[in-house]
Amino acid sequence: MDLNKEEHRLRRHMELKKAMWIYLLALIIGLGVGTLGAAFHYSVEQAIEVYGLITSVFSGSTLLAIIVAALVGGTMVALSAVLVRKFAPETAGSGIQEVEGVMGELMMLRWRSVLPVKFIGGVLSMGAGLVLGREGPTIHLGGCVGQIVGERARSDNHTLNTLLAAGATAGLSVAFSAPLGAILFMIEEVRHRFQYSFIALHAVIIASITANMVNDQVFGTLPQLPVQLQASLPKMVPPENMLLTFVLTLLLGALIGVLGAGFNTVLLKCLHTADRLSARTMLIIAGSVGAVVGALMVGAPDYVGGGEALVKEIFVESPLIGVLLALLVVRAVMTFLSYSMGVPGGIFAPMLALGALIGTCFGTLVNEMIPQVELQAAAFAVAAMGALFAATVRAPLTGIVLVAEMTASFQLLPAMIVTCMTASIVAQSLGSRPVYDLLLERTLQRRGIIPELESEN
Repeated sequence: MDLNKEEHRLRRHMELKKAMWIYLLALIIGLGVGTLGAAFHYSVEQAIEVYGLITSVFSGSTLLAIIVAALVGGTMVALSAVLVRKFAPETAGSGIQEVEGVMGELMMLRWRSVLPVKFIGGVLSMGAGLVLGREGPTIHLGGCVGQIVGERARSDNHTLNTLLAAGATAGLSVAFSAPLGAILFMIEEVRHRFQYSFIALHAVIIASITANMVNDQVFGTLPQLPVQLQASLPKMVPPENMLLTFVLTLLLGALIGVLGAGFNTVLLKCLHTADRLSARTMLIIAGSVGAVVGALMVGAPDYVGGGEALVKEIFVESPLIGVLLALLVVRAVMTFLSYSMGVPGGIFAPMLALGALIGTCFGTLVNEMIPQVELQAAAFAVAAMGALFAATVRAPLTGIVLVAEMTASFQLLPAMIVTCMTASIVAQSLGSRPVYDLLLERTLQRRGIIPELESEN
């Protein structure tokens, strides 16, 4: 009996020792990803400032400024495309599906080439103004840091899975300043490939919050998109308005469920079309799209870029419905074009901007049709941001928390829950699959690997 107790005590001691070791590695990963993610964010912002410099230098001639900006944008996107194709083709696009594939032991992570190409290529493509987001590349970079730390620590496969998850989660935490949303993303979206355990969960939390703290030291602690709706929301809502708002959020969720399913379908068709084109043709197209984007960055910057500035502007200025619809159509087209160019960049941020535009359009139309009931278009915009994420990624909890953290609009949680769940259910009913499952499947098929991907049930 005493011998069994001693063995049990030793086993617990070894388990605790291993857990503490993993937590230490997660802390190191969080510090590394926080530093790398902040550097990536800063570099992208500095690259975008090139257009400000062009505008100031050629302030006397708008046409000349647009021509120079077009040349700069085309060159930056073409360079990014060449870098990716020549040195690390797996860095094209988001990178989230790549990390999921590595975690599922379906492919290898060549971090020595992926890390520099993803960083430099991402700075060039997003600095040029393509409608792409930082979150995908930052998650990919975070996965690289997790892989590096795991290799240096000579980790077994289970521990390596945990460290990859910690790095990826830290990357999303840094990109959106949303540590809780990042943790939920790992649990909800990557659940099939994340080898869940309490130790793994603790490691993910440690890396996420550490990376966010490092990022806050550089960019401050304000939310990414501080909407600040609390002051303008009514203190007491009449019962009839509550019922009407509930019905409207259901309708908005259903609409976005349909649009989300369509988004996934169109995105995959654009990628398959790009796959059939030659490398030379794609390079010409990439340069041309970059030139158009560069010109727009000087002439009409709201139509391009990741979309964070646009979302803030929408909440402050409340543009006319015609302007909103034009922004929605152009940015949707540019999102599909930008992601199809084969350069580093994510679709989170562009999707959030599209969601904000859809929600604002919806809220504006409702107010025009029912003027006697005062409803905030901005409230619908916030709910729609989470709903489009939920419909495309099929991670409603992540969408709810992520948008609430980014916008500091926790008072809108009930509306977001209704809208996100409705959008997710409608998209599922239409047979739409999660976008990152589709992207991973495409990646594996292009490499000649027969994937055995789990269903979303």
